[in-house]
Amino acid sequence: MRVKRVLVIVAHADDMEFMAGGTIAKMADLGFTIREVIATNNERGTLEPDWSTSFTAEARREEARRGAKVLGVDPEIEFLGYEDGRLSETPLNELRERCMRAIRRHKPDVLFTWDAHAPYEDHQDHRAVAWAATEAAMFAHFPLYHQEHRDEGLEPHYVGERYFFAKSPRDANKTVDISDYIERKIEALCEHVCQMEMTVADLQVQLTASGLEIPFLREADRKDYRPVIEAQIKAWAASVGRKAGFAYGEEFRRVRFNGIERWARGSESVLPDEL
Repeated sequence: MRVKRVLVIVAHADDMEFMAGGTIAKMADLGFTIREVIATNNERGTLEPDWSTSFTAEARREEARRGAKVLGVDPEIEFLGYEDGRLSETPLNELRERCMRAIRRHKPDVLFTWDAHAPYEDHQDHRAVAWAATEAAMFAHFPLYHQEHRDEGLEPHYVGERYFFAKSPRDANKTVDISDYIERKIEALCEHVCQMEMTVADLQVQLTASGLEIPFLREADRKDYRPVIEAQIKAWAASVGRKAGFAYGEEFRRVRFNGIERWARGSESVLPDEL
């Protein structure tokens, strides 16, 4: 069988690890080849007040490469270079073209990205890349979209499977058992030092504002972030896995071949499910 290709298109350096790290690691172990595209420079992703935006961007790029390596993703990540926190100011057609170009270059069988239809997403970068990547995958196989790509040797390409993730998922129809991969997911996240420190600090701000008393979190050292991150990720993954009978899980809204399976009901034609 031909090795399947996976493309992950996200806004930030840690999005893949947070939302799909266990699934990506599992796919890598199954022999899938996996590439990642990150839309922003992540230059605001630190608590260090004396860091320049250029220094922060380079630090986050290196963290992304280390996290990808832990999961088995090709460390040659493509960074689109947009400004962190302002991705929605980029014209949709421009960002969609960049995503379509990546799809035609890497020719994935499977796409992972943010879910444009999920509710309560409060980060504009996530919303922007969700629409751009979703539309790019829908139209990348039509030859009259961005005909200039063919002059560069990039042919139209159809993406058969799409896994959409969200912080508040809607219509999730696929839960992946990541019980054997939860530690890899946490290890990959912990390579994102800047973001993990920010995550602990943000949780502590929320705790203080709430007036609740959680000594474990209140006394946590953001520089020693792993215990907090591990507790957070395991609790989240356990709540997802529990619904499907797994110790730990990740859930997605999965679309396969745009619903063509409906035409096969009652026949012997069944699509395999590697996960």
